[in-house]
Amino acid sequence: MVAKSRYVSVAGLKKDPATLVSQARKRTGSSEEACDPTSAAAQLHWLQRHLPPALPPSPRVPLGPEEAEKLAAERARAPVVPFGVDLCYWGREEPMAGKILKSDSEHRFWKPREVDAEVESAAVSESLRSRQITFAGRFEPVQHRCRAPRPDGRLCERQDRLKCPFHGKIIPRDDTGRPLHPEDRAREQKQRLQRPAGRRGRSGGRVSGVFAAWQDPELMRDVEAATGVDLGSSGPGGKGRRRRSGLTDLKRQADTARARIAKKVFAKAAVQRVVTAMNQMDRKKHEKFANQFNYALH
Repeated sequence: MVAKSRYVSVAGLKKDPATLVSQARKRTGSSEEACDPTSAAAQLHWLQRHLPPALPPSPRVPLGPEEAEKLAAERARAPVVPFGVDLCYWGREEPMAGKILKSDSEHRFWKPREVDAEVESAAVSESLRSRQITFAGRFEPVQHRCRAPRPDGRLCERQDRLKCPFHGKIIPRDDTGRPLHPEDRAREQKQRLQRPAGRRGRSGGRVSGVFAAWQDPELMRDVEAATGVDLGSSGPGGKGRRRRSGLTDLKRQADTARARIAKKVFAKAAVQRVVTAMNQMDRKKHEKFANQFNYALH
């Protein structure tokens, strides 16, 4: 009886041959996957070798109520940056993604036998370590108006942000158009007193001062240079010399031999003569071959 029990125990220790074969296959398959650089097992093995060892958790000191409140306020105020490539390679000295395999062969199918050289791209490496963030700001609509007095007695209703093209820098004014700040009121009064009388306007009337209150000499010169029209920015000495515009007329055709020939060939009268001649040729051909079936449908 004792021998039988020993035999049973020894037989129980022996494993099935099929189980041994399956375990050997699993070990062989795992080793082959670890040798394949494109497999997940190889990537996991590489990460385990290159990642720094995990540090033991340091004991945290409990924060007081004031420190906890300050920390919560700072976290609420801190901007949240989405995860990107720069955070993926944060802290690494030499990221592998910045290297490019350089191949001199440009054939679609044949490749050289020699090993391709690795070239490190500075632009790619810089893009892996930095991030470009655009701060566009927030659009704020213009609520104020110019409200400068116009020659007809009304107020200017333009809503420019900083400077009116007719009345200059926008300043706060009351309902009648007078400046609210004393320094602005004194400056306008000084400008009004410094304007000499005696210049005639473009319409023939007298204008008090070299430039009216709504005229900006710099803006007028820019408009004259762009349009080629004399607005009187040259001063009281006559109309002034007409400045030549530096802009290029996109609709103007180049004066070349091809353009001159095309102008004569594609003239309306020339095209009409060609159409008349072609219609006459078609009519003569139809009259000549009208009774033949081969030419009747052509």
